[in-house]
Amino acid sequence: MSTGQPAASVPRPYNRRAAIMRMVPILAVTFILAHFLRSAPAVIAPNLRAELGLTPGQLSSLPAAIFLGAAMMQLPVGILLDRFGPRRTMSGLFTLSALGSIIFSFSHSVPMLTLALFLIGCGAAPVFMGIMVLLARWIPRDRLATGTAISISVGGAGMLLSASPFAAAVELYGWRNSLFAIGIFSLGVVIVLLLMVRDRPEDVPAPASSETLLQTILGLRTVLSDKRIFSFAAATAVSVGALVTIRNLWIGPYLNDVFDLDIVARGHVIFIVSLAWLFSALMYGPLDRWFDTRRGVVTGGMLIYTGTLVALAINSSPSVIVATILLSAFALFAAMASPIFAHARSLFPETHTGRAFTAINVFTWSGVFFMQMGTGAILDGFPVDELGRSPAEAYRTMFGALAVAMVIALVIYRRVADAPPSAERDTS
Repeated sequence: MSTGQPAASVPRPYNRRAAIMRMVPILAVTFILAHFLRSAPAVIAPNLRAELGLTPGQLSSLPAAIFLGAAMMQLPVGILLDRFGPRRTMSGLFTLSALGSIIFSFSHSVPMLTLALFLIGCGAAPVFMGIMVLLARWIPRDRLATGTAISISVGGAGMLLSASPFAAAVELYGWRNSLFAIGIFSLGVVIVLLLMVRDRPEDVPAPASSETLLQTILGLRTVLSDKRIFSFAAATAVSVGALVTIRNLWIGPYLNDVFDLDIVARGHVIFIVSLAWLFSALMYGPLDRWFDTRRGVVTGGMLIYTGTLVALAINSSPSVIVATILLSAFALFAAMASPIFAHARSLFPETHTGRAFTAINVFTWSGVFFMQMGTGAILDGFPVDELGRSPAEAYRTMFGALAVAMVIALVIYRRVADAPPSAERDTS
């Protein structure tokens, strides 16, 4: 018999998987755009060199501005992530990347191009770190390396888009119109990011913290006083630095100067190399759990990575196929960020995650900046021909210098004890 009272509604259980799936598309698009904007200069570098009459050193300073901006923003980003959360930090700062792309499309001088790329670097700075913090909050710890690898591989689609597809767009519409359109699209992504992302699961309360903003800033001392941070920083600075220096800066000029490839042909080779890197990101993901070691996975990867640089340094074949194979092999072992960051994650409590990751990334992006400037100086040491092209010997010297840097970084990284995933499964 009805009492006339409405039946009490039973609250639905919280569906964490569904919440994750709602966020995945916009986070993926944001990460893809961040990768695209950092990678696109490689395809148009010879065009910029010809249009503005740049030397190799001047050319290297342009994309280096991206990573200078990223490096300068890392510690502020860590504070903002821990204090205000990934949603507001990522959406707020990525607006700068969108504006940087638009400004770049209208720029006709080196200072304005540099400013635009600097803004792109500042705006993209929180994207990877924000996603890392979200992963640390939303998935079990022993799955962090796999989750990171999947995220990196998704973001790597931006590398693919900045290769053949971007080259084709430049051929059809010009690089200015193409980058203007990307900037407008990025502004729309910022709005969706702000609306869709959630900083943590609803069924997991935020950790109690009475830190003021000043105390949050001073908390950086806790992170930076741990010397192991610098071992991780050396590994990421050189491994990521070598990849980005070659893939995002010199691969286009290398293929143009040594093999005389036009923009579409360069785009095809860069696409293949980017695809190898994308596979690399997926490949590294489960290895730490398969072998139950993170330091071992990183060590093996860096040794093979160094070997591919040595092969590029001694290669004198005029064959584009040989060069493509060697560059692809180099990219195939490049995505070591996932086990490195998963290794570092075990050092700090969740309240310091953002600051720990971004402290490492300060050195990562600083390493990219200095490696790009340094390799530009190496190429400047060789004479160019009447078309401004550097000789093959200049590029081989550059590859050799990067191999030496890789060995030094590996020695520094090996000072840190291993942190196998099996040790964290009981605390997930």
